[in-house]
Amino acid sequence: MKNFSKILCVVLALVIALSAASCSLSKQYAYQQDDIELPIGVYIYYLYNAYNSAQSLAQKSDLYDADTGKYDGKKSFLKMEITDDDGETAVAEDWIINKAEEDTKNAVAINTKFNELGCTLDQTEIDSTKSYYKSYWDQSYAEMLEPYGVSFDSFFLAGYTYPVMENEAFKAEYGTGGPSEVSDEELTDYFKDNYTSYKYFAVNLYTSAASDSEDSSVETTSDNTPLSEEEIAKIQKDLSDYASTLSEGGSYADVVAEYMEKYDVEEDPTTENVEVIDEDTTDELLKTIKDMKDGQAMTLEIGEDENSKQLYLIYREPIENQVEAYTDPEQHKDDVLSAMKHEDFDDMLKKLVEERSITLSSACSSYKPSMFEETKKK
Repeated sequence: MKNFSKILCVVLALVIALSAASCSLSKQYAYQQDDIELPIGVYIYYLYNAYNSAQSLAQKSDLYDADTGKYDGKKSFLKMEITDDDGETAVAEDWIINKAEEDTKNAVAINTKFNELGCTLDQTEIDSTKSYYKSYWDQSYAEMLEPYGVSFDSFFLAGYTYPVMENEAFKAEYGTGGPSEVSDEELTDYFKDNYTSYKYFAVNLYTSAASDSEDSSVETTSDNTPLSEEEIAKIQKDLSDYASTLSEGGSYADVVAEYMEKYDVEEDPTTENVEVIDEDTTDELLKTIKDMKDGQAMTLEIGEDENSKQLYLIYREPIENQVEAYTDPEQHKDDVLSAMKHEDFDDMLKKLVEERSITLSSACSSYKPSMFEETKKK
């Protein structure tokens, strides 16, 4: 009887231990403190994304073999040095882990800031979006991510909930009544100082004719033939006159209408945009526009040879014409505010991570980038 009791105690102890272990595994967290909990699946999701990003960076190197996923003959790309878009160089494996940890800590910082500012989410919108994401998950991601330990809930948190929380926290921080409120005057000044409004259309200085082939498997190409000197001179004169009209305060719409009628063009060929043009842009057209003055128009010829040249009529519209639309809350105000303050907000989140000494759980260290590589081999 005593032996039976001992055996029963041992069995019960094992059951309790197994139950505890099962419970622990099912409730693993990447971060858990106060009212913030990030499931381990969120970390794995970020790790997986970082793995794919690192592989894309590795593929830019001549040492990478696209067929085998190896470099330098037989080594895993995880051991390869890569350089990211910020110019930082690191061994791929280390870069992946650092990126996943950074993204996870950033998610914690977003949660923290969101709570501090008293933000809330629209539950009706979340439920509606969740239904869409579930369908997307079932069709494209479940089979890919579940084997690694990423549940739909973790996928939804990382892919939708945290970005929405970040956006809400951003608006609460810099919007009306926020701790770092941006006034309409400040926003307008930023817009006028940084944005460029432009319109243009291009005229081909060549004609194109399709090259026929009796072989249906051969892709159809086009043969370009330069226009005559007289035709090119006429186009140059007309577009130059249009540029003069615009620079003197004429209407762009009137100029385009005149061009379309004269050249029998049925659809408005205009491309237009309002944007911040990068200081270091190498695009010839954008570089030219950036160097122009508001209200100025000019022509620009672009093309590598006579068979591909185009003549552009470019108009840099006075930015004042767009101020109302781009500072209107119902139109583009949020976009301008984001351009103005997104770097400051990113720095704020990074500072919060440092000040709060946000540390991830030890469970994260048990997941390695190599697990994705090993699974793909199977």
